[in-house]
Amino acid sequence: MLAGSTSSIRLSPASSQVSCWLRQVQQLFARRQATSRTFQVHRRIHAAHMMKERAQGEVSCAVSERKTEDVLVRNAALADHSDTTVHQTRVLKPSGQDGLILRAPLPTDESRDVEAIHIHAGVRSTHGQQILHHHYPNPHYTGRQNPIDSLEKTPPDRLKTRQDLLDSLLKATSVTDGWEAYHTLTIMFPHHIHHLSGVPKIPQRHLHHLAHLLASTKPRTRTLFLRLSAVLTMLHRSGCRIYLWEWNALLDCAGKRWRKCSLEDYKAAVEVFSQMTTPRPSENSSDDENLAAESDLGHVQPDIITYTTLLYIAGRSLDPSAIRHASNLLRASGLPPNRITHLSLLHYYTRTKQLSGVRSTLQKMREQGFEPGLDGINACMWAYSRNGHMDVASTIYRVLRHNLQPELDVGEYDIDAAVKYLLDVEGIAIRGDIIPDEITYTSLIQAFAYHGQIMKALHVFVDMLSTPNREPKAPISQQIGEPSLYQPTLAAFRGIFLGFARHAQKPLPLRTPPGSLSERLRPIQKSDWNLENLHQVFKAFMNLPADVMPSERLIYWILVSFGKASGNDAGKLRKVFLQLEQRFGGGWGGRLDRLRKSIFGDNGSGGR
Repeated sequence: MLAGSTSSIRLSPASSQVSCWLRQVQQLFARRQATSRTFQVHRRIHAAHMMKERAQGEVSCAVSERKTEDVLVRNAALADHSDTTVHQTRVLKPSGQDGLILRAPLPTDESRDVEAIHIHAGVRSTHGQQILHHHYPNPHYTGRQNPIDSLEKTPPDRLKTRQDLLDSLLKATSVTDGWEAYHTLTIMFPHHIHHLSGVPKIPQRHLHHLAHLLASTKPRTRTLFLRLSAVLTMLHRSGCRIYLWEWNALLDCAGKRWRKCSLEDYKAAVEVFSQMTTPRPSENSSDDENLAAESDLGHVQPDIITYTTLLYIAGRSLDPSAIRHASNLLRASGLPPNRITHLSLLHYYTRTKQLSGVRSTLQKMREQGFEPGLDGINACMWAYSRNGHMDVASTIYRVLRHNLQPELDVGEYDIDAAVKYLLDVEGIAIRGDIIPDEITYTSLIQAFAYHGQIMKALHVFVDMLSTPNREPKAPISQQIGEPSLYQPTLAAFRGIFLGFARHAQKPLPLRTPPGSLSERLRPIQKSDWNLENLHQVFKAFMNLPADVMPSERLIYWILVSFGKASGNDAGKLRKVFLQLEQRFGGGWGGRLDRLRKSIFGDNGSGGR
């Protein structure tokens, strides 16, 4: 039973009215497979039926086999297009105690409910169309196959094809190649015929290899979650053990299926946690003795990575009840938190504007002997800048730059005073060997631009482009044999263009000389967010490497920036749009297409 109260985790009433693939399998662990006695009875019935119809089926058998092979080739070619078949349903149906969701993310039988998981993940059904991949001596076959039909001996050529696919799966170095081989195997050799036809199941070594490829893929997506769930389901149904790292990967994917995390995503992660800690038998257990022997097949003992992942997902949900629940689970486990466990809460405190929580977390880390590290310092800098404390964020950046290029000025506001302020007031300790990285520069550029300080943002941008990239795996210049300089990134440009879209002012109109002396002496205030500075940034953006392709969202904000800075000058917007189309190809749809029509007219003439 889960530690920690879940009574405060409330479910939306609408969630019980929306279907979900997980809800379809909530009763699967309670089902029992057919016994061996039932299997033998069906086999005798099938044998009598086959003897009666073998004579009339012998003539058309060859024709049927040729058609079957044609269908096999066509289906195998269409095997791996899961991204286009994913039905995006987020809301989970509540069930179980304390308002938790459904029962089982890892099903154990061969029902049509299990097929739904493989359909969503890119694996087609093991009934219906897939039965065309086998040979049927009955010419009057109507489209539904008894599993006993698969007792026919598997042809040697298909066994060779299977071995080639297994080799491809084991040698795969990318998720695309590995999933394609696995997908084709599940179509040609469905799981429910393995123990009937004598064809061995997919070896666990191959399944664990594919699980490793999926677990190491970033970013996490719903498709990735469904694929990893399908592979772990196959492992469990094959009687193989699911390791802790595979459970942790599935837990992480469950909470990161969507760009924005909600309470429902945390509940999905809690359900995965519940299943990984609950003993359950394999589907291969056919008697009470085997049931007792394999009852802990999927049971693992969570580690600190498991609880840290839960805490991080709870923090991304921005729900206080989820934070309390995840914290209670960690305390009940008795495991001491590590550095990442503490840092996982910074996102929650940053988004909820609780800088006191950031300070208390840093204090606990110091008390327990943990240093924040560069990733923790970057998180602190983002927390203060996001909440409007740009002075603290600038001081953090100043100390980091001092570690890279020491400041020589001495006085009241020298670098020693900045280091002392961060340590005594904010509780941020920065070692002398920690220097800025790309995340440091990019996050501060975005923060300065968002808060209207364009000159400081450009100053940090210049610092970045003039600094050697000494990060791990950074490219080395072949000419001088030293690290290359940082290159401009789309994330940095996006922050600056968003700043222009937010703060740019249209050009001031020419006005007549004022009458009074005070009006004549009053200087005209010129904003730094002007068209001239925007042109300079745009010129640098157009000089990006040829292989860099901005998103349609970034293209949109560039046009919005020019529209605001030029006062919606149609001529200026046409020129910028044509330059973007010529440089990046154009052909954009959605709001960019509508914006193009508003600039060039309904006929869209001007660049195509």
